[in-house]
Amino acid sequence: MHQVTYISYGEGTVDIVLDSTSLTEVSAPEFRFGDYSKVVTSCFTQKELDRISKGDNAELTFYFVVSDEAESEALHGEYSSAIEENEVVLGNLNEGIYVDIDAAKTFENGEAVPLANMSSDIDLQVDIPLYLVNEDRAYYYLTNNMGEYELFEDSTPDADVLTVNTDTLTSGLILYQDRMESLVDRSKKGATISLQHVFIGGIVCLVALWFFIDHFHRNPRQ
Repeated sequence: MHQVTYISYGEGTVDIVLDSTSLTEVSAPEFRFGDYSKVVTSCFTQKELDRISKGDNAELTFYFVVSDEAESEALHGEYSSAIEENEVVLGNLNEGIYVDIDAAKTFENGEAVPLANMSSDIDLQVDIPLYLVNEDRAYYYLTNNMGEYELFEDSTPDADVLTVNTDTLTSGLILYQDRMESLVDRSKKGATISLQHVFIGGIVCLVALWFFIDHFHRNPRQ
């Protein structure tokens, strides 16, 4: 899949190119960004942004390759170890698809500069393949940054889209987890609010009781 988005910045423009391909029998899912203007300001330095603002044109290219398996047994072993570490807290995590990411930025008549780290977080979104979509299923993205693994939880859990908010675009693995496999109560937020209400109510009752006892001692029966 090939997509090009044109973003104006001052007197210049930035072409954001997203190419995705699949090494499996299933077509590559669609990749996109939540805010393309923020991608521009996050990927270029202030000096580079000044150049664009004065009329220079630049390009950001992002290549996504999806597959069913890791490039090597050694790499698969590293992913497996990282998954096991997170399963201790989250519960069983299932392997979905591997995503290899290659990004670069280029000015006209200039050489492509590899791009991995950005100055601020951006939202990378990917449509969950239909064969991985299921009711009450949570999705995660396990990144591999030069052997350092970090797990990101989907920030849009109510849609069939995995959204990763990060300042580092690196290859990784999409994971999924059904509700029955989770060790984390997904309704925890609501439960916490209820406990807070109970706690506050208890304090109010104790204060009222203290005033009652104090009043009783100050005004004993004759």
